[in-house]
Amino acid sequence: MNEKDFENKMHNMRKPDVEASASYMHLKLALMNTKRSSVWGTGFLIIPVLFLCCVSITYLFHWKLNFNNEFIEFFARLDKNSYTAWLTPLLFVLLPAVGAIFNLLSIMHFAYDKAGKELLVSIKLKWWNICLAVISLGIISIILLYAITENAGEAAIQKYLH
Repeated sequence: MNEKDFENKMHNMRKPDVEASASYMHLKLALMNTKRSSVWGTGFLIIPVLFLCCVSITYLFHWKLNFNNEFIEFFARLDKNSYTAWLTPLLFVLLPAVGAIFNLLSIMHFAYDKAGKELLVSIKLKWWNICLAVISLGIISIILLYAITENAGEAAIQKYLH
């Protein structure tokens, strides 16, 4: 085989197809970095955690502390006033929900593989952010369970009294 034949053979050879499976189109949905979202999440949880602690100390342990009673009564007054009734759902449901979403989105990253039509979800193990998200969801669950049982109890009382 001479040099000319070798060059012709090389030019006519089929080139290999490259499958770029390792290069995914990344869509990062980290609204904030993990430090900033943990600070916001902690700030959003201060009032609900303090309220649940005051309620627990007052009604479970039967300790009569002035701060606990005043704190609980303050939110009861806010809830009874029609102008500030929107504030308690905001403080006890919406802000913990936003904190949970911020913390979850700061540790979750999404990648989409067009060729395989796959959505890949990866989670960074930032334990403080995970704990804040779980605590936020727990507080929301406790508050919503309380609201449901309170309304069901009121409905049952009204049904049997009339």
